[in-house]
Amino acid sequence: MSHRCALVFSRSCPARGVALLALVLAVLVAPRLKASVTYPVGNSPAGIAFDGANIWVTNYYGNNVTKLLASTGAAVGTYPVGTNPLGVAFDGANIWVANAGSNSMTKLLASTGALLGTYPVGSSPRAVAFDGTSIWVANGYGNNLTKLLASTGAAVGTYTVGSGPVGVAFDGANIWVANYGSNNVMKLLASTGALLGTYPVGSDPHAVAFDGANIWVANYGSKNVTKLLASTGAAVGT
Repeated sequence: MSHRCALVFSRSCPARGVALLALVLAVLVAPRLKASVTYPVGNSPAGIAFDGANIWVTNYYGNNVTKLLASTGAAVGTYPVGTNPLGVAFDGANIWVANAGSNSMTKLLASTGALLGTYPVGSSPRAVAFDGTSIWVANGYGNNLTKLLASTGAAVGTYTVGSGPVGVAFDGANIWVANYGSNNVMKLLASTGALLGTYPVGSDPHAVAFDGANIWVANYGSKNVTKLLASTGAAVGT
């Protein structure tokens, strides 16, 4: 058998080629196909955020957050927050936690977990988004959003939305909120809180995300997702 046949997979030397392919898979691919690993956190983990180096998890019944090193999953620390923490977001320096049971937001220094402040918001805060300057909080039982200045935690305003707001996202200029009880999403101008539009989606919308051009909404009740054009709110598909 030729030297060439020993190195390549071809019709002229299939057996050697198959053996070589198996060797390549074993050496290059198999080590990457590791079994999934699970990392312990607190009681009833509910929300998750990334700060550029670490993963932060809210533990709903633990009334705390767990910080894990993203590269290894190693536990860095556990930090007490308010009652029934749900949503969590990173503002570039700090971690913000929505405490659904105590109607407050907790601000922690991301580098150390040190408590920087606790700030009152609306009833049953569920989700959090950062717009580059301010923190937006969806108050599930208040049917409104609270806007806080990220630097100080000072309240900037409260804005009425639909029934049961539970998801919130920022698209670079606007805030989008998923209204669980209204089966719609609302678009507000982040700079002022002015309502720009209301758009029907599926049943019981629960979460919302921005992909750079479109808004994606997870419809809990109808078991689907809705895609909207962020610039106009026009439905792209379900």
